[in-house]
Amino acid sequence: MRNFLIGLVLFFAGLAAIMLIPSPQEPAPLPWEITIMPDGNIEVFDIHIGTTNYRQAQQLLKQYGETAIFSQQGETPDVEAYFNSINLGGLSAKLVLNLAAEQDQITEMMSTALEARLQPSGAHQYELSNEANNQLVDAIVIGITYIPSVKLSHDMLRHRFGEPNKVETIEASETELWLYNDKQLSIRVNPHEKTILQYKLKTP
Repeated sequence: MRNFLIGLVLFFAGLAAIMLIPSPQEPAPLPWEITIMPDGNIEVFDIHIGTTNYRQAQQLLKQYGETAIFSQQGETPDVEAYFNSINLGGLSAKLVLNLAAEQDQITEMMSTALEARLQPSGAHQYELSNEANNQLVDAIVIGITYIPSVKLSHDMLRHRFGEPNKVETIEASETELWLYNDKQLSIRVNPHEKTILQYKLKTP
C-alpha cells in the first residue's frame, strides 16, 4: 500500500512538472526578417507590401483586425486595419496595416460610418459599418506599423537591423528616425516612448 501511495505521488508530481514546462512557440516571421521581392517591394511578417490583400493578411496573422478611417484636415484620409495585441514568435506587439482604397470609396465609407471620434492629434477616427468592412477585405496592404510592447534599445536595433542609412532628429524632441532605405523601413526611437517600426510601399 505504501509503495502504491509513493508511486501515485510521484505520478502526479511528474504530471505537474510536465504541465509547467512552457510549450514551444510556433515558428513565426519576426520584424527584422525582411525580404526584398522581385517587384522591389518588401515582404515582412509574410505580408508582401503592395501585393497581399487584407483578407490574406488576416489569414497569415491568424487574427481578425478592426478597420477605421483616420481623417486629418488638409491631408488624405488613411484607411487602417489594426490589431491591438498580436504575438509573433513570442514577441507581443500592436500592429497596424495601411490599406489602399479609392477616394470615392473612402468618402462613401465615411458617410456611412457608425461613429466619428476626435483624436488627441486632431484627426477624426471613423468607425466603419459591417458593409464597409466587407468592402475592404480585398484592399491591398500598402504599409505596416509595428509597435512592440517592449522598447527596443539602440544596441538591439543595430544587432537586428544593422546600421541605418541615415538618422534624423526631430526638432525640439528626443526622437530620432532611423532610416533603412534599402529595407523600406523607418524606426522611431525615443527614450521615453515605445519603439515604432514602419514598413512602407516602395516610392517610384
